[in-house]
Amino acid sequence: KKCRIYAACGVSQTPISITMRKVVIPMSKHAISNEKESVGKSFKKFMHVIGINHRLCKWILPCNLGKNIIMAGLPYVGIVYGCDILNALVAQEAKSNIMSMVYQLLGITLVMTLLYHILDKAGNAMRDNIRYRIKADISGKAASLDYQELESQESMQLLTAALEGEKESGGIYWFSDKLGVLIGNVASIFYAFIVLVPVLTKKQHLVGNGAMQILNSKWIIYLIFLLNLCSMFLFMWISKRGNKKQYEIYEESLDAIRRDDYFYREILSKYATGKEIRLYALKDLLLRDMTGVWNEKCDIQDRKLDIQEKIKIRYLIVQALLLVVSYTVIGVRGVNGMITGAEVVKYVSALTALGGACQYMVDHFETVLLNMQYLHHYYEYLQLPNHKKTGDKSTADLKPQELMITFEDVSFQYSGSKKDSLKHINLTFHYGEKIALVGPNGAGKTTLILLLCRLYEPTQGRILLNGVDIREYDYEEYLAMFGVVFQDFKLFAMTVAENVAASEEYDEQKIEEVLEKAGIWNRVRKMEQGIHNPLYNVGIKGVEVSGGEAQKIAIARALYKNASFIILDEPTSALDPVAEYEIYSGFDRLIQDRMAVYISHRMSSCRFCERIVVLKDGQVQEQGNHEELIDRDGIYAMMWNAQAQNYQ
Repeated sequence: KKCRIYAACGVSQTPISITMRKVVIPMSKHAISNEKESVGKSFKKFMHVIGINHRLCKWILPCNLGKNIIMAGLPYVGIVYGCDILNALVAQEAKSNIMSMVYQLLGITLVMTLLYHILDKAGNAMRDNIRYRIKADISGKAASLDYQELESQESMQLLTAALEGEKESGGIYWFSDKLGVLIGNVASIFYAFIVLVPVLTKKQHLVGNGAMQILNSKWIIYLIFLLNLCSMFLFMWISKRGNKKQYEIYEESLDAIRRDDYFYREILSKYATGKEIRLYALKDLLLRDMTGVWNEKCDIQDRKLDIQEKIKIRYLIVQALLLVVSYTVIGVRGVNGMITGAEVVKYVSALTALGGACQYMVDHFETVLLNMQYLHHYYEYLQLPNHKKTGDKSTADLKPQELMITFEDVSFQYSGSKKDSLKHINLTFHYGEKIALVGPNGAGKTTLILLLCRLYEPTQGRILLNGVDIREYDYEEYLAMFGVVFQDFKLFAMTVAENVAASEEYDEQKIEEVLEKAGIWNRVRKMEQGIHNPLYNVGIKGVEVSGGEAQKIAIARALYKNASFIILDEPTSALDPVAEYEIYSGFDRLIQDRMAVYISHRMSSCRFCERIVVLKDGQVQEQGNHEELIDRDGIYAMMWNAQAQNYQ
């Protein structure tokens, strides 16, 4: 809420750190389906993830493809030249010819190795940049997404799936790296075919009878290629079954991952929770629950490793059978003198590399497909639409003194709730008016403010600004009209000045003035760096402020914005009575002639307001000033009398 309201100040903005509330939600329609997808749909997902790679860094894919194609070719250079050199030695050719081949082998190997390391180093240099940029994308989307979407089960599930999927898959860079390895495997199969061309095209002089003739026939080499092709489909079947089981385990692990993150990041490592842990000796109880989560995660990891080991064993069995056939065929040809000893080594090495490339190609293909599914959640999350930013009507031409906001038969129901939080609200807010919203807990006071600020949209009715539906106005310009201090306000690990201005550019004199008006200037000026002093100890040494002090800084932030409408949701709940009196006694001076809406449970805070609106069960029950409502002897009078002893 704060990020949206204060980012619309009309000044240059500073990225604001936000803490996303994690929710445990069952897998929704956004979850990856284990059912078969059409080729077209899979291809679209693939292109979406490729598009993310290219947008984050256009050189990362060429680097990873290039280095893996080079690395795939390196063994074959040694195989071909090694065979030629060995044949030359056996044939006792001239030493100069042999050394020429040696120099060529060394030169080509050196150049390819250097190119590989250059591309690998370049890719590694891009890796961290990609990681930070994708985090910036996710954070930026979370900060700009319609606030109402942040409490949507599907949006939260999609965000969680994107974040956890990134951890599970290794991330965007890892995807491009594995894609490069996959292309390298394809290149290796091509290189093996090139090396084996002579044995496939060489005219055969068959020797022996029956089985020997079959083994000596060139068609047996084609059969080996066919067997390797069949093995690819077998590997694919093995991988698909294994990956499906691994993803099922991944789905099971999401809850344990969230609970582990909750304990480790939100409880034991947090300054704010340290008091309760020590005073109530909660350490053993928390560690018990954490140990249970860790054991659950270890069990999940063991199951995943067991599946991976079974896949590996099946791969090895199939590959061993292929190698037996390959070695037998080449060995028979060598024994019969059809090829030289060097060629035996050459073809055996090529066939071994071919079998390995076929296995790894399928393995990496399935891995790329699985990780594509994980990472596609990034794309889906980043594509979530912002429905609120469709209006184009400007608020710049509206005269402040003529501003009027009208609730016209407005009702609202939270997602997942079975009843309305607000029911048929009809209210008008005039510029310069001081209004108090009062009522018991759950009456709908804060919900009404969220609708007023357009953080939520009514499920029924309209909200009008000077007679025009607020959805027709530019969203950012509309938000810029409000300065709000929510009951659950947040300050951030930035300087005092940046917290107040919500920007890295600010007027220091104005910062000091609003801090003075909010009653916190004396505390701030005693800080080591004054308004430039960081708050909180997050990575840097900052100042820890009390709840009341933080609330005053939040009030100063609302005043600094100089917005047309000031809204204070329980603005003094963390303040002592003296500080509360100081704030309210000078509030007309603080907000001048702007409209102010106050939400408070303290009836004394409402007495100076021109109009008091009493809410109960989501409906407006009473309206009027203090004296009128006391004379009416209704809900307000009952609440006032219940607290009257505190006002004497």
